[in-house]
Amino acid sequence: MLNHSPGSERDHSIEEFTDCLVRLFNKAAAIEREPVDTGDGVLLYTSEIHLIDMAGRFPEESMTALAARLGITKGAVSQTAKKLEQKGYLVRAGADGDNKTVFLRLTETGWRAYHWHRTYHDAVNARLGEVFIRLPPGERARLLALLSRMEEVFDACPATRQEITTAARRLEIV
Repeated sequence: MLNHSPGSERDHSIEEFTDCLVRLFNKAAAIEREPVDTGDGVLLYTSEIHLIDMAGRFPEESMTALAARLGITKGAVSQTAKKLEQKGYLVRAGADGDNKTVFLRLTETGWRAYHWHRTYHDAVNARLGEVFIRLPPGERARLLALLSRMEEVFDACPATRQEITTAARRLEIV
């Protein structure tokens, strides 16, 4: 992941750290790609279960607001909602007197999937919490600060990619 000079202990630890991150990201991505059966014999994809979760947690919010919460387009929410409606997990409902605002209402099957998802996250979060709480308070604070700084690095990744691409194109032109 990093371009470094071999041999230095510092470089080795950075490489170990980034390799660990790549492994974690790959495992998380594999989990997210895998559809789940929430008990009704129907496979739901991550985008579907996350929309069910948002519709259950924020029933007063429109599809537009749910799209913003999920960080995806209104079109993506609309497509996913259509699939979930066909599968029987939710219904789309317009606001009284407003033809443009649409809300998502979970069906009984949708509520079962919602509760399955909440239970799953509670179990995973409890396991993560057990690991985290075993750390001394000072280490917890440092870990949280590190994660915050890492988030800033990841936020900058699109710009970094663009800079490197621009530089690479300049080299090809010369």
